[in-house]
Amino acid sequence: MSFFKRIFSSYISHKKVSIRNSLIASAALFSINTNGAFAESKNYVAVEPLTCDIVKSIALPSDEVICLVDRKQDVHDLKISPKQARLLKKADKVFTLGTEMTPAMRNWVKRNSTVILGVSAIDIDDHSDHDDHDDHGHSAKKHDDHDDHDDHGHSAKKHDDHDDHDHHDHGGVDPHVWHDPHNIIKMGEVVSKSLKKDVPERKLRKAISNRFKTFDKTLEDLDKWIVKQVSTIPSSNRVIVSKHKAMDYYGDAFGFETISLLDFLGHSSSLRPQNISKVLNELKEENVKVIFKEQEPASKLVNNLSKQSSIPLSSNQIFVDGLMMEGNTITVAVHNTCTIVNELGGSCDETTGFDLASNWGSLNQ
Repeated sequence: MSFFKRIFSSYISHKKVSIRNSLIASAALFSINTNGAFAESKNYVAVEPLTCDIVKSIALPSDEVICLVDRKQDVHDLKISPKQARLLKKADKVFTLGTEMTPAMRNWVKRNSTVILGVSAIDIDDHSDHDDHDDHGHSAKKHDDHDDHDDHGHSAKKHDDHDDHDHHDHGGVDPHVWHDPHNIIKMGEVVSKSLKKDVPERKLRKAISNRFKTFDKTLEDLDKWIVKQVSTIPSSNRVIVSKHKAMDYYGDAFGFETISLLDFLGHSSSLRPQNISKVLNELKEENVKVIFKEQEPASKLVNNLSKQSSIPLSSNQIFVDGLMMEGNTITVAVHNTCTIVNELGGSCDETTGFDLASNWGSLNQ
């Protein structure tokens, strides 16, 4: 077990009592309110683990939210089984990141019962107001009024070996929008608006709004926390090098240059000498300090480039395609941020990050 995971497991055990006595109490209150209104329970299916975590954080406790895909499953390779198809057909609504992340949903996304909350459904922040990332006062576009958000304008386990088969080609559209907390807020807005349509009672719509407010505040606090951690990294070190094009939203939001090794190689099996030479020259020119691995053990491609460039691999992997095997959406952001910050010469406040993960987790109790 990694040092990070040991700290996380110990911290979560220590926090259980305080979690149940704090924000979880508000979740229980919403449950009481819901039962008092005699609401008809809804049956929702959320396809990807990340999507399921988001929907559970906003949906009423009385509603059933089924996670279609296990965290061990790679959503890129998903083939919908007959059992999963039955769940999708029976659901009152189906929530998904869309075909950019989960190609198997291509026959489902046009159904009236399907709600897309991925890259094709939200207005992505371009961070044009973040010209000076060292002073990242942030955050992206602020929400002037959170009382009524309807008026607002894959799995953790990595693929064992992608060197001979890279299915992270998303046709030029990067679906990994959740690495910017403000994009998660926008995804949550889609969910909140959709859920409110299912409940006629004003009291229940208010309960959904209240849950979304906690969701929103936690992500705003996460954004501020990431900015603070990144500020400890020497500016000359702020380069994230990884295998796939998946951290661009994170880099754009928090002031990193991002380098995807496959942008230079074209395909992980295209290890021609001229391509390797091009990558090595780029890494040298950018004074890269570390290459971030996306799986354990690291892929042959990443290992090879690390050896040839004499640039070390990160001690921990970063999780680019969804949730870790344990934890939630915030846990992933905290883990990735602390891995990046610590590897690039900064200092990461993990304890405060775990507090945010605990706040988020209380919504799913």
